[in-house]
Amino acid sequence: MKKINYIRLGTLTVLISVMGCAATSNSNNPLSTVDRGLSTIESAAQSSRQVLDAGTAAASTTSINQIGLVDILVHRLNISPQQALGGAGAIFQMAQGSMNPQAFATLSKSVPGMDSMLNAAPAMSNLSGGLSSLMGDKNNKLGNVTALAASFQQLNLSPDMVSQFIPIVTNYVSKTSGQATANLFQSALTAR
Repeated sequence: MKKINYIRLGTLTVLISVMGCAATSNSNNPLSTVDRGLSTIESAAQSSRQVLDAGTAAASTTSINQIGLVDILVHRLNISPQQALGGAGAIFQMAQGSMNPQAFATLSKSVPGMDSMLNAAPAMSNLSGGLSSLMGDKNNKLGNVTALAASFQQLNLSPDMVSQFIPIVTNYVSKTSGQATANLFQSALTAR
């Protein structure tokens, strides 16, 4: 719609300019006055468009830290903020169990809202804990996936959402914590 208006304004300006030049170059001619007025309006419109374009560019470069992991998950996965908070918390909780405490502390400091996410994570059910122990130690990959799936079900999320959450959370960790911490985090999620 705006583009059409700019095109119409530009076409009108060209038409009046041609008519003004053909009529006379007299500055008192009404067409010359209209031509100058339209040129001023067109110039103002272009300046306004540049301001809007600059504002859009600034908004698109907003730091990932300002947006927040929960907002990203809500937007990309079309889930509620509570589901995003709890799901991310469950993933961080699982990583916490497999990571060196100092490495997890570093991760925690670089992810805004970590405590809220961990607190929103559902408690691991006895079923997932029992399955994990049947499959080996707590660092068993299949046991971790089972525990996460059970946590996601408690949040009314399908278990297959785990595979959609993990890349988003890992990418976020990479942006906020750096690649080295993201690698440790990813290793913790796939620990055997």
